[in-house]
Amino acid sequence: MTPQRTIPPTAAPLPFGNLLCSVGSLWGGKKYRARLVSELKAHYAVRAAFLVSSGKAALTVILKSLAGVSERRQVIIPAYTCFSVPSAVVKAELEVVLCDVDPNTLDFNFTELEGLLNANVLCVVSTHLFGRPADTERVKQLCGEKGILVVEDAAQAMGGQAGDRLLGTIGDVGFYSLGRGKNMTCGTGGIILTSSAPIAEAIEAEYANLPETPWFDVFRNWLELLVMRIFIHPVLYWFPVGLPFLGLGETKFYTDFQMFRMDDVRAHLLDGWQRRLGQANQDRSSRARWLVEGLDFVRKGVQPIMGKGSLYLRLPVLVRDRKAKEVVCRLSREQGAGLSPNYPATVQDILELAGQLAGRRYPGAQEVVDRLVTLPTHQFVSAQDRLKIEQVLAAQVEPSVSSGTVKAGPPHAQAKH
Repeated sequence: MTPQRTIPPTAAPLPFGNLLCSVGSLWGGKKYRARLVSELKAHYAVRAAFLVSSGKAALTVILKSLAGVSERRQVIIPAYTCFSVPSAVVKAELEVVLCDVDPNTLDFNFTELEGLLNANVLCVVSTHLFGRPADTERVKQLCGEKGILVVEDAAQAMGGQAGDRLLGTIGDVGFYSLGRGKNMTCGTGGIILTSSAPIAEAIEAEYANLPETPWFDVFRNWLELLVMRIFIHPVLYWFPVGLPFLGLGETKFYTDFQMFRMDDVRAHLLDGWQRRLGQANQDRSSRARWLVEGLDFVRKGVQPIMGKGSLYLRLPVLVRDRKAKEVVCRLSREQGAGLSPNYPATVQDILELAGQLAGRRYPGAQEVVDRLVTLPTHQFVSAQDRLKIEQVLAAQVEPSVSSGTVKAGPPHAQAKH
């Protein structure tokens, strides 16, 4: 554990004022939840909005609601995605079906997707990974004639748009995550949106079975947010990231997560969310462009994954190969540069799903696992940090580089050891 400037891979803005003001809601009430639901319905022009305890809970509620009015049991998801997605499918007692992805877009391999659509498919989960808009309209066109629903995973894309459509409102039903590393945060939380009357009715029935969040969990979430707000700054982030038991940055598959209605404290923490979300997303997009313009990606053999309308919760790039990724990620950890390897395996290779998804390989998803890293785009990234990121990325051209300090130098400098 070395005290040094350490950039978190992502950081959602959370004013101290919201934390302090929300204390009053620890004693209950539904004022802020009702107001937030009203604001969401107006802003997104949807029929219904539901507030739950996490993004995983949001997707699980959606899937259980859809399955409750259908005999179909298969859910198609990308072969490379957040492990929370397959965990929600399994918790909803449905069957995971994988579709390969295009490494250049992180979206579905649409030729493969067409061949997977059949009478057993309940829905397809279209995912805006890292805030890059997926082609959800194309998914809807393919699914519509087969009676298959489209669930829009906008967990990492709240506030984004595809053309004139807000992400999260293009599919039959969509959801956002309000986790600590997302576009907007209240610690943990999830939002479900739909304009379909039958789907809203089904979700309402499922939502009615959700219990309220226990008071202790409410307080613990608030306290964890306070600690996060203090230590998320690069001057202090070296401390929590150096504590292995915290598991920061780890991706795990599990299905025993609890599901509750969102409490009033979390809703209160989101006070002023529209203004804060817009500013945060604008900052991220600007910083992503600034990184692309200032880093010589071509010379370093790095391919940024761009896209019109991308929010860039993180900036995804493909490095040369798996060995280069290992070098880059190791140096980033040592130097506190904030680069992240992201999900460690394809969904097929999740140990808990071993045997259930055998028989096929997903070369596009495997290439993403081998080559993808993401760069931080949040408000704490400075010119000094960009130089550090550049030097870390440059190290991949010399895979034999050993552990050591990446020294400051001109933009063309290679890593030193």
